[in-house]
Amino acid sequence: MMYIVKYLLKFTYFFFKLLPTNKKKIVFISRQTNDINVDFDMIRKEIIKRDKDIKMVFLCKRMGKGIKEYFLYAIEILRQMYHLATSKMAIIDSYCIPVCVLKHKKSLKVLQIWHSIGKIKKSGYQTLDTESGRSGKTARIMCMHKNYDAIVAGGEAFNKFYEEGFNVKKDVLLNYGLPRIDYIIQTAKAKKKKVFEKYPELKGKKIVYYAPTFRTYDVDGPQKLLDAYNHDDFELIITCHPNQKLEINKEGVYHLSLDEFTVADILSVSDYVIADFGSISLEAAILKKKTLYYLYDYKEYMKKNGLNLDPKKSMPTCSFEKIEPIFDIIKNDTYDTKALDNFVKKYLPKKLGQSTKLIVDYIMKHMDEKE
Repeated sequence: MMYIVKYLLKFTYFFFKLLPTNKKKIVFISRQTNDINVDFDMIRKEIIKRDKDIKMVFLCKRMGKGIKEYFLYAIEILRQMYHLATSKMAIIDSYCIPVCVLKHKKSLKVLQIWHSIGKIKKSGYQTLDTESGRSGKTARIMCMHKNYDAIVAGGEAFNKFYEEGFNVKKDVLLNYGLPRIDYIIQTAKAKKKKVFEKYPELKGKKIVYYAPTFRTYDVDGPQKLLDAYNHDDFELIITCHPNQKLEINKEGVYHLSLDEFTVADILSVSDYVIADFGSISLEAAILKKKTLYYLYDYKEYMKKNGLNLDPKKSMPTCSFEKIEPIFDIIKNDTYDTKALDNFVKKYLPKKLGQSTKLIVDYIMKHMDEKE
């Protein structure tokens, strides 16, 4: 079936490629969200500052489940193909079927910015034929992560994992970091004001943010954290996945919805962050937030999922399988700040706060090239 789909796409795209290329057009494609994400928006604004004549088309659509959703996404793929055939550049943030499967005009350059600040979790070619990954056969048929001219990466320490995950060589990596890094830095003060306006009682208090990664299996770690929490020591903010249920009935615990506040909002007011295996550790590092790792299911998580960045190795003095030593560090302010400084230097881009500029420099260089 997949071979038939590929043939139909290639046959259709042949006719789309007969259309002329608009040398001033860029197409942005995402299946992560139905809206223009912050990374695309930051790039858009910077391009407008430099050249208002560039036309930008945004095709952002998640693929739902069911016959109707599949039909609607098939129409979306046709739209993607039309704009890929008539644009000079394509910017994507995830795997895109037409980008990877089809043979494009030589004039089209594809920039993959991905959707994560770093490569903490294993993905792509690293996880083929594993419990959490795709089948190797499907990946080969659907040309997974092919046809990229460049890939935006995080800190250079992640390069090995980008190479493995995308099955590429180092020379296609751009260690610029995502535009959202700039956004987090630039909007921190405004976001802090937003949270304190909603919760003025938090002003002047020691605030700890706990953001557990969602598991597909049952865990008791988050509940143990709540049971051990003492309001006299600090205020605790928690955000959870919708499918993760916690009995929160303790004074001083704020269970905030990510529909109302973003992770960046909450990070802006936090003094400490309790993380585990998620990318929030990188977002916290951008703002130099003191991050501790609560790894209550370390062995099980590593077995089921696997990581490129193991907190026990990258931040050994800040990683614990029990919550009590974490709470002691927070209460007594005995955090290892040198460990955080080393983490920032190693895993974040060197030119922190210039990601958007560097990415658009790359884009404009291509847009200005003569054929």
